[in-house]
Amino acid sequence: MLTLPWHNPVLPGFIVFEGLDGAGTTTQAKLLWEYFNDGAPSLETPSLEGASPNGAVHTWEPTDFLTGRTIRTLLDGPEYVEPWTLALLFAADRHEHLYRPVTGIKAALDAGKTVISDRYLFSSLAYQGAFADFAAVESLNHQFPLPEHLIFIDTPRDTAMHRLSGREKRDSLENEGVQERAELLYREVVSDFRAGGRVQVHWLDGGLDVAALAGQIRNVFRR
Repeated sequence: MLTLPWHNPVLPGFIVFEGLDGAGTTTQAKLLWEYFNDGAPSLETPSLEGASPNGAVHTWEPTDFLTGRTIRTLLDGPEYVEPWTLALLFAADRHEHLYRPVTGIKAALDAGKTVISDRYLFSSLAYQGAFADFAAVESLNHQFPLPEHLIFIDTPRDTAMHRLSGREKRDSLENEGVQERAELLYREVVSDFRAGGRVQVHWLDGGLDVAALAGQIRNVFRR
C-alpha cells in the first residue's frame, strides 16, 4: 500500500502503540509506562519534567496542546470537517508533538528518556488515508521520523466496536463505517513497514485479555 520509500531516520527509544479505536492502545500504553517506571501511575499530561528517574514518558495523539485540542473539538462535532483538513491538522499536531521544546518527543529522547506514544503517523495513514487521497496523506507524513518500535494491537473490528459501545460519547471517527475502512488500511500499512525492516513491528492479538496482552508486550522489552 505504501507508495514512497520509507528510509526516514529512526528515533531510538521511541515506542508507538497503534490499532483501531477500542483496540486497547491507551490501556496498554499506560501499562507499559507503569512497567518501565516500577508501577508508578501514568501521567495525565505529557511532561518531560514529570518522567521518573527510570526515564519513561507517556504521551499521545491528538496531543493536549492547542493543536490537539482543536482536533478533538472538531471530531466531537457537530461541524463537518473535510478529511484532508483533518490530515493537515493531525500533521501540524504531530509536528508540535515531536519538536516542541521541553515537552516534545525529541526533547525527551535527547534527555535520555524512553517515549511511549498512544498513536503516531500510522494512525493518519489508516484513518485519514482511508478518506482523503492516500498518496497525499503519505507524502504529508513522510517528513516525520520513525519510531524504533511499533506495537500494533490487531483487534477484530467487531470486538473493537463492542468496546466502543460502552463509551458515553464517541467522536466522528469511532463509527463502524470509518473503522471498517481503517482496519483494512492499518493491516496493509503495518505489513509494509514490517517488510521494510526500518521499524521493529510487534503484531499482537488484540482479542487477548488485558493482562495476557500486557504480558506479551513486556516480554518484547525484556528481550
